[in-house]
Amino acid sequence: MSFDIFDTLLLRRVETPALVFDEVGRRARHAGLIGKGVTPPLFRLARQEAERRARRAALQARGTQEVDLGEIYSHLAVREPSARTALELAALELAVETKTVFANPLLLDGLHELAARGRLPVLLSDMYLPPAALRGLLRSAGIEDRLYRALYVSCAHGCSKQDGGLYRVLLADHPEIAPERVLHVGDDPVGDVAMARANGLRAVLYAPSPRYSVMRERERSLAGLAALTPPPRRLAALAGLDDDPADAFWLDFGSFALGPAVVDYCRWVVEDCRRRGIGLIAPLMREAALFAPLMQDWIRHRGYDIRVEPVFISRQALAPLELGDLDSVKARSILSARPHLSWDRLLRMAGGTPPIDLAAFSGLPLEGLIGSVLANGDALPDRILALFDAPALRDAAAARAAETRTLASAYLADRLGGTAPVALVDLGARGSTPAAIVRLAGNSPRFHTYLCYAVSDLAGPISDGLDVSVFCGESDAALALGRILYRSPQIIERALTGLSGTTLGYRHDPDGRSVPETAPVPAAGEEARVLRLLQAGIRRYAETLIAAHPPDSAWPLPAGESALFPLAAALSMPTGEEAHRLGQLRYDYNDGTGLERGINDDAAMAGVRPLSAAEDAPTMAMALGLRPLQVPWPQGALTRLDDGVFQRHIDALGMELSHGAVCRALAARVRSKGWKRVAAIAVGGDKGMGPDFIRCAAEAGLELVGYADLMDHLAPPPRFHGTPVLPLDGLPSMAVPVVLVTLGYADRLASLLRDRFATAGQPLRLVAVGRPDLEEGI
Repeated sequence: MSFDIFDTLLLRRVETPALVFDEVGRRARHAGLIGKGVTPPLFRLARQEAERRARRAALQARGTQEVDLGEIYSHLAVREPSARTALELAALELAVETKTVFANPLLLDGLHELAARGRLPVLLSDMYLPPAALRGLLRSAGIEDRLYRALYVSCAHGCSKQDGGLYRVLLADHPEIAPERVLHVGDDPVGDVAMARANGLRAVLYAPSPRYSVMRERERSLAGLAALTPPPRRLAALAGLDDDPADAFWLDFGSFALGPAVVDYCRWVVEDCRRRGIGLIAPLMREAALFAPLMQDWIRHRGYDIRVEPVFISRQALAPLELGDLDSVKARSILSARPHLSWDRLLRMAGGTPPIDLAAFSGLPLEGLIGSVLANGDALPDRILALFDAPALRDAAAARAAETRTLASAYLADRLGGTAPVALVDLGARGSTPAAIVRLAGNSPRFHTYLCYAVSDLAGPISDGLDVSVFCGESDAALALGRILYRSPQIIERALTGLSGTTLGYRHDPDGRSVPETAPVPAAGEEARVLRLLQAGIRRYAETLIAAHPPDSAWPLPAGESALFPLAAALSMPTGEEAHRLGQLRYDYNDGTGLERGINDDAAMAGVRPLSAAEDAPTMAMALGLRPLQVPWPQGALTRLDDGVFQRHIDALGMELSHGAVCRALAARVRSKGWKRVAAIAVGGDKGMGPDFIRCAAEAGLELVGYADLMDHLAPPPRFHGTPVLPLDGLPSMAVPVVLVTLGYADRLASLLRDRFATAGQPLRLVAVGRPDLEEGI
């Protein structure tokens, strides 16, 4: 067996390898090795340019582009071109790499198993680190020398996996082994798969699923140039390569979107409690069913002395407290704030009984009463609201409030008794339930509240003295993400709470203790199964996070803005698959009304259907302006009607440094014609649009049967990024549509193709996005 090293055996704790250079730049500036004006991003660009220069110089001097780290830094003169500075910078980069990399836990056990069987693999790497440094890096990550028989590094052999030379060196060193008896595993479709197979080896592509790539592409589109995504997601993606296809979507969404938001929030709470000296964390049910074990796992991993005690409490359980001073004015305020709550339901919650003469109006919310007049001429809303001024009703409501206060206070005292500081942990976003707990405890200063995200309504509890920290609340951008989640929270709430019954209230047990009463679990059948998968995906992210962080690691925790961004991106601009699957989940209001509905049910679909037909309209703004009560997740409902509704606008207006938008449009154009098999023609090899289109075609489910390049020396056969390479004259014989993957050379390539197909007597079917004048045969 043969293994690639980076992104296969060794993983990094940063999203992209280039971000290692940012950390090198920060440390170099602090050490005075570079000028103060050279910021980390500028240093990264300079470091990348130095590598390009070093490779060009090596090609001219030695006929190979392979260089080592010292040669790279000899071409970097960001302050003074001294050999000493170059050596110091190279040593600094190696030190940062050592702190950044860790052994892939998914493969490390396999290495030990191979060693136990006496079948040591070889390691191959296209890398500028010399073998001695790379061996040290492997050792620091826990991959000892005894776990492999040999190490082949491109900079030491003057050839690479990308050009196939490193495989030829490997085979020459082992003439007793036939090439087809060597299995190579790596993450690069060209260097690790296409070129391995071209040299007779078997090969396995070890890379995340296309669903992960689609999520990352969306996030790059929405975040512009920022890399707002937690690195452990890639390890979680690799952990799911063997998932059952029927379960993969739910596990992936749990790992890639919900995982960062939930898991990073939980560990942020733990770390902040550790900093504040808080020894008791009290996550509120129902979220605590998932939060508590996640926090306990992180506490054990870090070796902290912190206890986690879930607290059974809910808006429904505390609702009677709100009715203690009930009258018609308070009733109007409650019914206005909760437009789904019917007047008769509120009356019963207060201890009253609806009059028989008003039975015909049962089930109506306040807005359903407005404008109606009774037979005697009285306004219906006034007649109903007057019921809440009845002394008997007010007395009953006050008695219920007092009973709830006594029982809830006793339960909390038993659960959280003592005087030590306590952390109350809620999902978000207004802080109303933690504020109610603090009031029950007599506004005790020992409580500190944590929320995952926040909205402007939190200003009230803060002004009343609530001591609160918000995970995603450090900037206006973070608060904007919180508003996205607050507008459509049903998916995350269902995923976290659908397998736990809400707290209905409290009662005395046989021993006289106050204990909670809970409702049945709301999710059942297939929905319960997929919610278990979503939670399993969240736990998978948590497990990979722990594997990526040693117990004593000082690596900074991600900010809430970074952790919640993948979920906010999914809610804002869902794929067709996400909209279809997630929109079928249900949710409950958890406020005593007993109401439950589907996220994208018939009412929601009817609410967005007029928008889907509107042309030249601000679709997102109009969708978000719909009433949440009617359309809980407008982006999902609209995407179910038209899975490109938001992607088209992003591609039209967004600025991407890659060619992703154009290539996605090309793939969509092909799919719209019902074609499955196509060939592509592009210009510029790796520096052109070809690689991006090959990736987008695979994600779109297209079979790319051939690739031709105007500059054929930049894409030599047999394969280019895993796709068979053809000469221009070979395209007509494929008898498939040809996709014109270029912008600046479109006219010239179209002319060449017409000539070639005419000479071969074959009809030309040509796809060229944005150039209908060039398209033929479609």
